[in-house]
Amino acid sequence: MQNKMIVMIAICCLFLTGCGGSKIIEELAILESVAFDMSDNKENPIKTTVLFPTVSKEGKAGTQTLTADGKSSHDTFIKLQNLTNLKIVGGQSAILFGEELSKKGLINIIETFTRDPEFGTRVKFAIVEGKGEELLKKKIPSVPDNAEYLYSFFEKLGTQNKVLNTNKYRFLRDYYDDGIDPVLPVFSYEGENIELKGLGTFKGDQYVTRLTLIETQILNLLSGDIKNGSLMISMNDEESGNNVQLFLSDINSKNNKKVKTSNRKNMTGEVNLDIKGSVLEYTGTMDISNDKNQRQLEKQVENYIKTNSKKLLIKLQKYQTDPIGIGSLVRNRLSYENWNNLNWNETYSNMNFKIKVKVDLINTGNSK
Repeated sequence: MQNKMIVMIAICCLFLTGCGGSKIIEELAILESVAFDMSDNKENPIKTTVLFPTVSKEGKAGTQTLTADGKSSHDTFIKLQNLTNLKIVGGQSAILFGEELSKKGLINIIETFTRDPEFGTRVKFAIVEGKGEELLKKKIPSVPDNAEYLYSFFEKLGTQNKVLNTNKYRFLRDYYDDGIDPVLPVFSYEGENIELKGLGTFKGDQYVTRLTLIETQILNLLSGDIKNGSLMISMNDEESGNNVQLFLSDINSKNNKKVKTSNRKNMTGEVNLDIKGSVLEYTGTMDISNDKNQRQLEKQVENYIKTNSKKLLIKLQKYQTDPIGIGSLVRNRLSYENWNNLNWNETYSNMNFKIKVKVDLINTGNSK
């Protein structure tokens, strides 16, 4: 809550220096989060919910939500402004999109943020299973401010897994690039928790499928190089058949992707991964301080990543969504005319991929 007040004061100071006259913090509703959903009103299909901090005359901090239906996002913001005596202004916001709206398409709403200077490049985007409105309004005992909690959640995810580092700039960049599709993290609000469920992948601006957390980790490896990453692996021990947990830290991964386009009807792709990491925890029965056992464990990890990579690529091809950017590789090998004449969705769906993985465990860390 203290961080929130600091942000509010800082933004207020910016307004004090503007040419439009001074504004004091008690007169502002500085948005912490906005949720967009499909409404039940056919004439006003967009529902917008805003959450902003409040300060009472006694100095007590809290939050308030307002909701309005409209024909567009701009229409709803005009109606929201008429629901409060405060001036609604943008802040360090988390923007949430309900599941139903995300499946219909988001570009019309997201483009409004590019034309609104009050929403900066640090605005974070996410999908909510169910309705974004319900997540903002949900009272969770351990979370005093849902919006502040979500934004710090986003910041943490971005440092741990780069494919989860999603903001306005990245979504629009990938949407307008015809060789890659956008992704957004997916949250749920079941029970008394706000939970990350995985990664939503798009075809154009439409949400088509959710990747599990395991699939999201694999996508992170397939997307590009990784520095100081981590990976949790759950696999069966080849000797005992029991489930084994392996946590790798300090991962440095090199990613080399190639495509062959000589046969337009049967293009192929190859992904080479060179992964180095430390074993922070291992629950199996092997003594991995032994070189022979360590090599065996490396082979098991290689097989795990290779198998799950192939499964993930098949799933992405099924939904014709390309968050890895295979299309960019193909486009760069073709002439402008040949790329435009190519039925990329059909070509992508029929591509065969070869996955090669080399794993080196730098040290064995702790095991039990």
